[in-house]
Amino acid sequence: MIREWKDSTIKRFLKEGRGSGEGSEYKSWLQVQDINSQGRSTRTYSYKSQRVIHLLSDLQLYYWYLLEFDDMVLDVREQFPLLDFHEMNIPIDQELEKKLFSTKTDVPHVFIVSFMVTRIDQSGNSFYEARAIKSSTELTKKATIERLEMQRRYFEKKQIDFGVVTEMNINKQLARNIGWVLTAYDIQDYPNLVRNFLYLKEDLLRYLSNHTATFQMVFQRIEKDYQLDEGLGLILFKHLVATKQIKLDLNRKIDMSRNVEEYRIELPGIKSGGDKHAVNG
Repeated sequence: MIREWKDSTIKRFLKEGRGSGEGSEYKSWLQVQDINSQGRSTRTYSYKSQRVIHLLSDLQLYYWYLLEFDDMVLDVREQFPLLDFHEMNIPIDQELEKKLFSTKTDVPHVFIVSFMVTRIDQSGNSFYEARAIKSSTELTKKATIERLEMQRRYFEKKQIDFGVVTEMNINKQLARNIGWVLTAYDIQDYPNLVRNFLYLKEDLLRYLSNHTATFQMVFQRIEKDYQLDEGLGLILFKHLVATKQIKLDLNRKIDMSRNVEEYRIELPGIKSGGDKHAVNG
């Protein structure tokens, strides 16, 4: 990570538009290229926000998967800077006041929250929530606690809900499964799937309605019926889950050798009770 904030660095970031905008126009304040290579960082595309997302740890990645898949989330702004922090006149004691400026350069610290999330409530009204992603070991450090306390006071004054998320609060299996299906959200690179999509979808849904079949058997059948390359049945399935056209239990590891019925799969327009066609392995 950037070791020492300089006035020139902050001015450059502001000139680049970092930390500003919403949706596809937002630019992350910290980006992957700003981070030392030994860190765990990821660039990934958000179909919700329509732009590349910059995530600086595995925990951030896992939590972002949950946000990306959440229908009540409209937008996510990662590495969000509190650029007006020093203008907010936040009550800070003498000990915390020492943390407001760099001891080396005297440049004001730019505090960053991991995610600024735009959500909607049940009535369709939008609101913000801020989330700091930290490992539980980080919360044993005095400096981390002090930074989080300043953020808490900032968001309290802004009347924005603020919370700290650790690995204890993240369902990692759910997050991994979401990340797994999102790799097939866009299937434009598979012309055979795009060309026959409606027929493929209809037949795949019908085959999946036979709950005694395994996923593997279903995918082999769809590939055989449509003369698809091996693996395209799985990609089609992942795409339908990623786009919420199929729902199933994503809280457990998905094993292709297991029966469909074990995952409480929900298929639109298909009544449970079995497929009239037998699925042969």
